[in-house]
Amino acid sequence: MLTSHFRRIRAAAVANALIFAGIAMFAVSSPVWGQDVDYSASATTPQDDPVYPGIPPRTKAETTVGSQTLRLYGTILFNASVSDSIEVGQDLVLWPLPNSTAGTTFPDGTAKPNSHIHDLIFTARQSIVGFQVKPSDPSVDKWKPSGRIEMDFFGGRPFDANQPQGRVFNEPRLRLAYLKIQNGNWAFLAGQDRMIIAPLDPVSLSHVAAPLGASAGNLWGWQPQIRAEYSRGMGKASSLFQIGVIRPQFADVRLETAPATGSALDNTTSGLGERTSKPMYQARYSVTLPMSGSKATFGAGGHYGRERIGAERDIDSWAFAFDFSVPIQSRVRLRGEGFIGSNLIPFQGGVIQGVAVFNPGGGAPIQFNKIGSGGGWGELIVKATSDGNNVFYAGAGTDDPKDANLLTPSGRSKNTFLWASFFHKVTTNVTTAIEWSNWQFKTRTFVAGLPTTNGPAGRGNVFNLAFAYQF
Repeated sequence: MLTSHFRRIRAAAVANALIFAGIAMFAVSSPVWGQDVDYSASATTPQDDPVYPGIPPRTKAETTVGSQTLRLYGTILFNASVSDSIEVGQDLVLWPLPNSTAGTTFPDGTAKPNSHIHDLIFTARQSIVGFQVKPSDPSVDKWKPSGRIEMDFFGGRPFDANQPQGRVFNEPRLRLAYLKIQNGNWAFLAGQDRMIIAPLDPVSLSHVAAPLGASAGNLWGWQPQIRAEYSRGMGKASSLFQIGVIRPQFADVRLETAPATGSALDNTTSGLGERTSKPMYQARYSVTLPMSGSKATFGAGGHYGRERIGAERDIDSWAFAFDFSVPIQSRVRLRGEGFIGSNLIPFQGGVIQGVAVFNPGGGAPIQFNKIGSGGGWGELIVKATSDGNNVFYAGAGTDDPKDANLLTPSGRSKNTFLWASFFHKVTTNVTTAIEWSNWQFKTRTFVAGLPTTNGPAGRGNVFNLAFAYQF
């Protein structure tokens, strides 16, 4: 007991060192601009401004090349994180690894409980770079075109037995790539973009390659799609209707074989969703209206899709989601999302579980269960200073799959997290942030393939220090 206590003190000391380093940065101050902190809600409007993690920059890098206006944007991001247990995802936490009797075995043969192992990680692979292009003379065409390509460096790692640094040699990864045309109230988009429903994400610099709360109440996805939008002003209020078809990509490893590592082409199938020859369908309607000297947005949307699990058998996927962003007063905003649905693995719902499969004999499965799930997240944003240079964030989220739908080996029963962070704008382009998150993960045990009592659970605290240069 005493040894375990001292180990946790050492972990806390490392976390405190990160915090003190951040405070040293916060002591530096310079005049910068402030803005509405609800910048992550840009998907609720037809505008095409980049969505920055953290507090966005005031200036932009833009030039004219021939007949086109080209904008370069991005975030050069460094993260340092420390945890007091093993986290699945490591620097991009998804949930804490449950405790087990054996724990984790080290190379010398000794073992230690998962909850007593601490990891310190430095990384820059969540940095982002993007390009926007549009005609420099918008009066030329009736329909106003624009395009965007955005990528990060969270792709696969190249394998080289002679390069032990391979963990930090990540390859670029496509996030967004689409073209858009707009005429008056109408807009059409084709390409890879954020999914239509549940457009918000918690504000975080620790989770940029995937949003904070992915697998813990925050549905998300960057998916190829064709989308139509209609926006309309209603006095001081406005509304937005979005509808589209999305690539039916499920990628559920319980049902289909994952692509070979390093492969670029699919041999005989791209997935069971694609095999239905039908897209996913999504739609969302939102209203924005003045409130407390700012704007409030309320939205609701639906999703439906199918995947082929037999020669003549499909299994469906559906969701209803709502989102909101409400100013409580001039410096305080409450925002979040909620959802209910089933087979939501395309959006990391159900704690990344879509269909439970029971196959006791190793032959054809005898039972398929769609895993129903419900959850969401909420976030309180407080501007500590009127210039918007210092912002506090705090919130919680959960994803709670329906236990009755679980089958061996789909045993993730619940994933919940809390977080709090403080962002400080050091210069017009530089932001530093400290974030703490607490994760609670539950599983179920099984008898004859059916869920019974609670299984091993995981608990973890993660501290993250981030430095970002945004342009």
